[in-house]
Amino acid sequence: MALSRTVELFPMERSQHGEAVFSAPRASDETLIAEIASGDSFELFCHRFQTDQLLVLRGSIDLVVLQNRQLRRIALREDEGLWVRIPPGVPHGAINRGRIPALVVNAVLRHGPSDPRDYRPLPVPLQLRSQWRRLAVA
Repeated sequence: MALSRTVELFPMERSQHGEAVFSAPRASDETLIAEIASGDSFELFCHRFQTDQLLVLRGSIDLVVLQNRQLRRIALREDEGLWVRIPPGVPHGAINRGRIPALVVNAVLRHGPSDPRDYRPLPVPLQLRSQWRRLAVA
């Protein structure tokens, strides 16, 4: 069965117990925490055998995905509790326009061996940089 190449958005399932709010666990092979600094990096990542499942815990980011030769912006904020699932082969990056670093959890699904190239950022292609800049100020 082939994996979908569609980016999906879905709400965080949550429950409240007293003053604490808990997220339902996400199925994953590995859980990573990333801090995304403020600024505009012009970088994309593309994983070969990995699905990223991202949730912003602190701050906000504009997730940018490259599909059909177009950049698409997905706004993610800590107060929304929105998961985004990025399948293998979909280039993606983040823009943090806030004043504080954003904190993001990634519940990674592995579909094969990890490849070191998956974690080396690639520059946004020159022909898409003006579109990236427009997204960064939108």
